[in-house]
Amino acid sequence: MYDWNELRTSRSLSGTFFDETLRDGIQAPGVQLPTLDQKLEIIDLMYQSGIRSADLGFPGSGPAALAECLELSSHAAGYPAITQAFAGRTHPSDVRAICEIGQRVGTPVEAYVFIGVSPIRQYVEDWDTNFLVRSIRAAGEECQRGGADFVLVLEDAVRCSPEVLAALYDTALDVGVRRLALCDTVGAAVPSGTAALIRWTAEYFATREHVVALDWHGHNDRGLALANSLVALATGCDRVHGTVLGVGERAGNASIDQLILNTWLDDAATDYDLMALSAYCDYVSASLAIEIPPNYPAMGRDVFKTSAGVHAAAILKAHEKEDAEIKDLVYSSVPARFLGREQEIVIDASAGVSNVRYWLATRGLEADDAAVLEVLRVAKSRRQPMDDNDVRQLLENL
Repeated sequence: MYDWNELRTSRSLSGTFFDETLRDGIQAPGVQLPTLDQKLEIIDLMYQSGIRSADLGFPGSGPAALAECLELSSHAAGYPAITQAFAGRTHPSDVRAICEIGQRVGTPVEAYVFIGVSPIRQYVEDWDTNFLVRSIRAAGEECQRGGADFVLVLEDAVRCSPEVLAALYDTALDVGVRRLALCDTVGAAVPSGTAALIRWTAEYFATREHVVALDWHGHNDRGLALANSLVALATGCDRVHGTVLGVGERAGNASIDQLILNTWLDDAATDYDLMALSAYCDYVSASLAIEIPPNYPAMGRDVFKTSAGVHAAAILKAHEKEDAEIKDLVYSSVPARFLGREQEIVIDASAGVSNVRYWLATRGLEADDAAVLEVLRVAKSRRQPMDDNDVRQLLENL
């Protein structure tokens, strides 16, 4: 096959993903909060999927949260390859709680310390740039004292002016920040804006000869979280945030499973395991009591199903060639077999003869032309697809 995707104008989708499911994800309204045991299992599943960095919680929100975060950190320490991070405001108490985890568990932790920086947030909070600078400096100094790696998280950075960002970046330089997270907190960015902000930020630090790794954290209010996150990867961010199934506040976050899928499709030699990722999505769906939409990319119930007769004819011919790869790709860009799935042909009002013949072929059955046409006649008279029992019963009664 020819692949226009290879004629790229920017780098490939290289980078790592930062799993926010246990922090930002479970803040989503209406989700069922997972138990501690379920959270421990989520850490196991994220590791099995190939995810190597995660936000494990918000320990500064209270004693119970701190105690749970200590349990999660101790469990995650069994996977030394996982970079542990915890979220907190620039408040000294939040930062101290994160540092305490690293000290008590005896493991390196990253303090993802956030503060809102856009003019609208400053107006609402009665903040000014001097306040932001003081808060960032204090948080950085607290991290230094407590032994946590300081990651500066700029909330609503996509709606912040270059002048304010420059003042905050200068402060980041002063306190020795080595990682900076740019946030599209309300999902306001479009891909061109995402690229512009990242390039401007990278150039700002490059001209000052200060190496800073960049994160991207995006929300989905405009339906652009995935697109923006892929642009962020291609533009230079080495760590992009997401949650399983895109769960999160309002319209949700970027979907980490879709990010992984696209990275895997870009380079199947990555360490991500799509089969494990599918199990991870199913587990989060059950633990948080959220349904996976039937048409959800790669993980939805119906995404490898087709009923159109033209599509069914091509998939049947591919099946007859006994080539699993061709069968997977003739009418899909996502290979179902790597997710433990297969192409499915539905027999309904849109079906053609090939739909019925494929159904028979994949079950080792045969039927004459008259029987095939009768199944098709019945299917076209119904408002719902025929299931296996419907087809078998009809054939038996002919």
